[in-house]
Amino acid sequence: MQWLIFFTALGLVVALIFAKKETLSKKAKIAIILVVCHAIMFAWLYELNSSNVSENNRAVLNAFKQGKVVYCGEIEVTSSNFIFVNGTLSFIPSNKNTNQKGVVIDIAACKTTK
Repeated sequence: MQWLIFFTALGLVVALIFAKKETLSKKAKIAIILVVCHAIMFAWLYELNSSNVSENNRAVLNAFKQGKVVYCGEIEVTSSNFIFVNGTLSFIPSNKNTNQKGVVIDIAACKTTK
């Protein structure tokens, strides 16, 4: 997907550079190129952040499924005390864990280390 966006933007920039002077002035070309470059930069940063969040979520879920302790703020989440809900990507207390009934912990708030 990133390559498709890159080549589309590159094609747009090349088309702008070779556009006739009567169609677009030099200032308009520069402005459009700057806007496209900024849009590409923000899209790249968003994708990078999204990848990092997804990688953290996968690491936390793998640790939880392996029976390791996952740290979510002050709470230590284990597979014996919590259940992972796939639809909401969150942990809820199991039936054995009556001390924390009603607590819902988002997986994004969890880490594999303290």
